[in-house]
Amino acid sequence: MKRRTIIKIVTFIILFFGIWKCTDSLFYNKRNHLHTDEIGSGIYEERFKPFSGGVLMNDTRSYYLTDSINFRILLGQCDEEELYRCEVLGDTIKAIKYSRRIRYGKEMPIDSVYFSIKDLKNEKSLN
Repeated sequence: MKRRTIIKIVTFIILFFGIWKCTDSLFYNKRNHLHTDEIGSGIYEERFKPFSGGVLMNDTRSYYLTDSINFRILLGQCDEEELYRCEVLGDTIKAIKYSRRIRYGKEMPIDSVYFSIKDLKNEKSLN
């Protein structure tokens, strides 16, 4: 009777820590952080790697735009053959998504989006 109880408790502890460790890797935290670039006047582009596919699949990267105080928005997710580049144009931020698949290693723009810095700071969308 006592041995079964001990086995159940140990199994529960192992199962609990296993589930906790797996769910922790699904969120964007400091361990998944790859790089932060300042694109101008206190505006940053952050890159995270929330999923690593290993040998069989591609890695996924998430790109965020932030000023670390007022706003933080998700630009999008890319695999290893895509990336986002941002630049500040006055009061506007231009984010361009590039793909390397189209021209065999050369970056080709496939999408772009514009953000107003004033609107972002007024929105207060800090996650």
